[in-house]
Amino acid sequence: MRPRKIIAMVMTFLMMLSLLPSLVFAAAAPEGELGGQLKIKGTAAVGSELSADYEKVTPEGLTDDYVTFSWSRKVGDQLTEVGTEKTYKLVDEDLGNKIELKITGKAEMGITGELKVNTVEIVATPEEAPEETTELPEGEQEAAPTEETPVQEIAAEDTPAEGSQTDENTQPAQDVAEDTQTEEVIDIGADEPTDSSADVMQPADGQDTENSADNSQSEITTDDSVINIGTEGYLEVPENGQAEDANQGASAESPAPQKPVYTAEIVAENTAEDGTAVLDFGTVNAGFTQENANSSMTKNVTVKNTGNSTLNFKEISPEHFMVKDLGSLAAGESVDAWVMPREGTAVGEYSDTITYETEEGVKVSFIAKLTVAEQKQDDTNTDQQPAEKPAAPETTPEVTPEVTPEVTPEVTPEVTPEVTPEVTPEVTPEVTPEVTPEVTPEVTPEVTPEVTPEVTPEVTPEVTPEVTPEITPAPSFTTDISEVKFDSKEAGYKEAPAAVTINVSNTGNVKLTGIAVSVSGNEFTVSAPSASELEANANQSVSFTVAPAVGLAAGTYTQTVSIKTDQTDYLNIPVSFTVTEAAAKLTAVGKVSDISLANGVEKSAAGLQLPSTVKITTNKGDMNASVKWDVKGSAYNQNSTEAQKFSVKGTVALPDGVTNPDNLSLVVSVNVTVSRGSIVSDAGNNSITGISSDGNYTTETKITFTAVGAGMDIENPIKGDVRYQPLNWEVLEARSWDSAPYSATFRMGKNGNYTLTVTYNQQQFDGSNWVNTGTQDTKQVNFTVNAAPNQTLTPAADKTDANQKNAVKTGDNTPILPFVIILIVAIVLIVGILVYRNKKK
Repeated sequence: MRPRKIIAMVMTFLMMLSLLPSLVFAAAAPEGELGGQLKIKGTAAVGSELSADYEKVTPEGLTDDYVTFSWSRKVGDQLTEVGTEKTYKLVDEDLGNKIELKITGKAEMGITGELKVNTVEIVATPEEAPEETTELPEGEQEAAPTEETPVQEIAAEDTPAEGSQTDENTQPAQDVAEDTQTEEVIDIGADEPTDSSADVMQPADGQDTENSADNSQSEITTDDSVINIGTEGYLEVPENGQAEDANQGASAESPAPQKPVYTAEIVAENTAEDGTAVLDFGTVNAGFTQENANSSMTKNVTVKNTGNSTLNFKEISPEHFMVKDLGSLAAGESVDAWVMPREGTAVGEYSDTITYETEEGVKVSFIAKLTVAEQKQDDTNTDQQPAEKPAAPETTPEVTPEVTPEVTPEVTPEVTPEVTPEVTPEVTPEVTPEVTPEVTPEVTPEVTPEVTPEVTPEVTPEVTPEVTPEITPAPSFTTDISEVKFDSKEAGYKEAPAAVTINVSNTGNVKLTGIAVSVSGNEFTVSAPSASELEANANQSVSFTVAPAVGLAAGTYTQTVSIKTDQTDYLNIPVSFTVTEAAAKLTAVGKVSDISLANGVEKSAAGLQLPSTVKITTNKGDMNASVKWDVKGSAYNQNSTEAQKFSVKGTVALPDGVTNPDNLSLVVSVNVTVSRGSIVSDAGNNSITGISSDGNYTTETKITFTAVGAGMDIENPIKGDVRYQPLNWEVLEARSWDSAPYSATFRMGKNGNYTLTVTYNQQQFDGSNWVNTGTQDTKQVNFTVNAAPNQTLTPAADKTDANQKNAVKTGDNTPILPFVIILIVAIVLIVGILVYRNKKK
């Protein structure tokens, strides 16, 4: 092989090696306008966390550091911001609504524009949530590639750019480099170059626009990109090759089976304060039976299956009451269950909680109340009853002269055996000597005339008048109910309240006859007694019923039911019944007008100027109903200076006499707009990023920093807003900015301790323009630069204007010096070969 060929190959290898930095180490950071397709990660269910998905967003390599976030709750067309962090956790207020994510590029990072995307409607649980969380914005459809425009990626190095030429007239690399943005690195504090190589090393990044080798490198970096066609809307192609629309795939799935819901409710004639159904059976006498009890002893409760599945009720047996067993109850079905006290319940007051339970674990309860009183007794005639035996003190000597001998034959055989043992110990001293010796031996075997002359005159006359006393008649009776109050009805009722049964009992010592019942007016009706007679001391009763008439007008009716017998006077029982006015029926709930307020008002109903009433419509006309506002649950932030739009929900309380038979929603909502106040930015928020006092920097390190001015991110400024605009920066040398981005890249030529100082101008918006106020603020960062290992050259400072547009920032600190040396050697060899050939010729 000829030496020239070997040399040519070596030269080629060295030139290729010198190009490695541009091919290997020029991985560009993302820069440009946001595009492509943004998605939301997470599950669209309350309690889940959402985050942004950049997989199909351009420019490539985008991370959270390049954008700002705004999460908003979307209610209809209204948006309320709920978060500005990277992620957002769904809360109860999001249920039934959608969440919009907006990402906005940070201009200081080289990213502009914004992207928006919505979630699907938020559900309660993750099980109900669809697989796809993201929903395309309204009016947009996900683009799908056609046969003429297939999805593909075309590498720039494989396909010439538009307008380029591949023949000998190709545009020189130098022209390409001039059109390409290059990164400016300012070398500060370096010594002047000492040899001819300084001219080559002058640009800090090693790019000399006058050198053809660097021009070739610029051309290569310009083409180092990939063109994505159709990236904003595309179809995902699965392994089987069939394109499938994500929305179409979701709709093709079969609907999830409905989750069974087991619930029930119970309704009775009355309710307790806590809403529990109550049955009150009133007072009954001890020993009551269903036969002699009145109709109020049986009452009903209504049990309804409010779930979506059949309920299977268990049998129950309460201690003091009998109830109906329900069996099975289909979804939406209801049944009336009877309840009655148990016979034989002891005297006392009862308030029992009775619970129906299903095999599915559902429990519904009601309270049954009952008072069992002792049976009343009349003791008024007790003293008039005849004594069973004569009283001893009445046997006095005063009666003796009045007794005649004619009584003796009749009384003696009957009285003598009975009187003797009882009278003997109580006889006065005069009688005892005569009776004791003569009566004892003669009475026991027989009764003889011999006893008569002695015993008869003293004992016999005392017994006769006491044996047959006269009984004084004492007729009386009582009822088991002393007063009757009927449940009220609404005017226009078609069915009267259930009749009440009243039982009459004979409490006297004589038979009652001619039992009759009457009422004092026509508003009540009474039935005829079940019998007209009632024996004394009989375990029986006579019953009758009383009930209000049908069709009574609104009002309260009080009358008297009178009970009378042939032997007694009237006994009166008051009865009452109320007919209420027909209730107004709700037909519509009015809307509340939108409210606009200034910023900073108190977070309260009064501060937000929420109305205390709202208009409602009934079948009897319009009315005003009070409303309770849930201000605490609104998204209003009293401490924010930004403009806010949010809604406040409230619950309407219907006035007395207004019913809602159609179960119309009583929830109202009002939209509130709060304009923002002036933003006065704090100079303390001015900062310098990208450089720190504890950073590890050498004389070969390219340091890129950004000056962040407080309030520079204010959008749509209003009069009075204040911000701080970065003006200039200085490290040994001062440089200024005319416009954003407020950043620069520099490299220190010598090791040592340095200070970076940035100056900010305070500006105020006058309604049209930002105007300098004359106030300035400065921020500083102290840093240390160490000598680079194996450093051989010190580049001179570059006096290029700091406001020149920067090229793509690669963030690459790879030492380029060895490659430059190789390039110089290659050039020298080429020149030597050319000289050698010319001399040889």
